[in-house]
Amino acid sequence: MSIQISNLNFSYSSSNSTLFEDFSLQFFDGWTCVAGSNGCGKSTLLKLIAGIIEPDGGKILCNGVGGNASTSGVFYCPQETAEIPENLYTAFWSDDNEVRRFFSRLCVTEEMLERYDTLSGGEKKRIQIACALAEQPSVLLLDEPTNHLDSETTKMISDALGDFHGIGIMVSHDRGFADSLCNRTIYLYNEAQSFAGGRDCIACDTYPCGLTKALELRQSGQEQSRGNWERLNSKASSEKQRSARLEAENQKSKARLSKKTISAKDHDAKLKQDIARISGKDRTTGDAKARLETQIRQTEAERDSIKKALRRKEGFSVENTDYSKPIIIEDTQIQAGSYTLQIPHLEIKRGTKFALTGQNGAGKTLFVNHVIGLLEAAGRQGELLYLPQEISYEVREQIFEEFAELEENERGEVLSTLYRLGSEPTRLSAENSAGGGSGEQQVSPGELRKLMIALAVQRPLSLLILDEPTNHMDITSVLALESALASLDCAMIVVSHDKAFLAKITNASLTAERTSPTSGRLSVLSN
Repeated sequence: MSIQISNLNFSYSSSNSTLFEDFSLQFFDGWTCVAGSNGCGKSTLLKLIAGIIEPDGGKILCNGVGGNASTSGVFYCPQETAEIPENLYTAFWSDDNEVRRFFSRLCVTEEMLERYDTLSGGEKKRIQIACALAEQPSVLLLDEPTNHLDSETTKMISDALGDFHGIGIMVSHDRGFADSLCNRTIYLYNEAQSFAGGRDCIACDTYPCGLTKALELRQSGQEQSRGNWERLNSKASSEKQRSARLEAENQKSKARLSKKTISAKDHDAKLKQDIARISGKDRTTGDAKARLETQIRQTEAERDSIKKALRRKEGFSVENTDYSKPIIIEDTQIQAGSYTLQIPHLEIKRGTKFALTGQNGAGKTLFVNHVIGLLEAAGRQGELLYLPQEISYEVREQIFEEFAELEENERGEVLSTLYRLGSEPTRLSAENSAGGGSGEQQVSPGELRKLMIALAVQRPLSLLILDEPTNHMDITSVLALESALASLDCAMIVVSHDKAFLAKITNASLTAERTSPTSGRLSVLSN
């Protein structure tokens, strides 16, 4: 089975630019990961394949038949899980054991169906995936399936999807999850933002491997393209310099052969110049220059045939700080409702970067709130940046107000940091960033997180607490954030289930685990 996309054209009515223009791509049986920056059309591509939105031109064929969600066995799972899947109850109570087994495998119980609105994001995602597999589609489309999931739930879903036989396409920034399922990666990008002289529309590169390897190959390919372009450009420059020298020599030669400076009665001198012209002794520089001009044109043509990857600056630094006082956490018990978490004695020093892991509900957020409370009680809240998993409307308003009130040079520094984190700062203009303007509405949750970070690092910090910082972020932003956080020397507590992300930036580990239904403990795993 295959999906053939041919000469696809699509743009949103609210946009002045074309998203896809003469875009062609093919999908086959097995899992394919679709990656790329925010705004490069990943979710749009899935919705076009599912028939949720219609292209402006071109064709999308599933085994030679025009595809849409109702007729071609295509099932689309969006990022959001607030809506109850339409087939939930009919599939769960189906008489077909082959259908019901997906719910059993993903540990979906009758009790969960009765309280869907109160389920965690991970529980809702398990139900969503079970409903998708129960339909036994020929094409399964997943948009960021691992946001908000702990490692246990992620493993459970990965195992279930591993048995899917058909065309599976996922948009994901989770390298571990994508690598476990995908043997092919499609990387979408805006040509104009990626390559010198590129078109302002989406193109793609295909890699016959998982996401991690594809990113390595992409980076290597970009470095090679820049190296080859610069080598040929340098060669062309050298050849032009040689050509200029030959031209100067040629002009001198012409001056020597000119009869204007010879007396009309000096017949011997004129005869010698005529002989020089006939023998070609002084014509060598001109011939050499002509050959070199041909070589220059060939070198420039070879250079211009290369798609030169644009280099993007990355990383940022926190303002210099005199905060050298460590954060001391005493051995204690903290409580939330009926749940109690035992915390050991901890000393968080500058440069200590903790990875805080554990199952959902084991007490990670409880511990984070305890640390924040200790800093506030000590009057040290100004040293802290806390990036929560979900940002409330009130906090969102405060962020945009803070940005709007910045001086011009300060705003420039914030926008520069945003760019280095993989964003396009033009989306944030001063006139629409405050008071609920259109700029606010256009900023995604991932972009909002990066704006919070960019604002915070303009002041001295002693502790960064990041709760699932990669949720809602594209892979480009994740890699840029990875690089930036790895270079910072302030203390950090990072809550994440992204093992690759944690491995890059942390140097110590904490884990929260349940020891009973009403109690748990926090343990230091390594330093």
